[in-house]
Amino acid sequence: MKPFEAPNPERRSDGALICFGAGAALTTLSWFLGVGGVMSTVLSGGDPVALAGGIGMLIALPLAAVTGIILMLAGGVWMTFRVVADSREADGKERYSRDVER
Repeated sequence: MKPFEAPNPERRSDGALICFGAGAALTTLSWFLGVGGVMSTVLSGGDPVALAGGIGMLIALPLAAVTGIILMLAGGVWMTFRVVADSREADGKERYSRDVER
């Protein structure tokens, strides 16, 4: 970046996207691992170690799913507020209506 250029104002939205993406990844991962936990519990064949591991997964993974949903909601609200804040700023029109030399 040249010293006279201002930093990219759209970088302020990176935190919201990371929050939303982490929530989506956590929710998806908990779903896949939850299916594995159910299968492990059902197919344990009476093995107490597999049964305990499956029950532990069935307790922990819904907590991960709820955390993922909360992160997704927080990231979505944060992105919405960023869009509203960017549209209300005075330099918003100048930023999005630049003259491009061709």
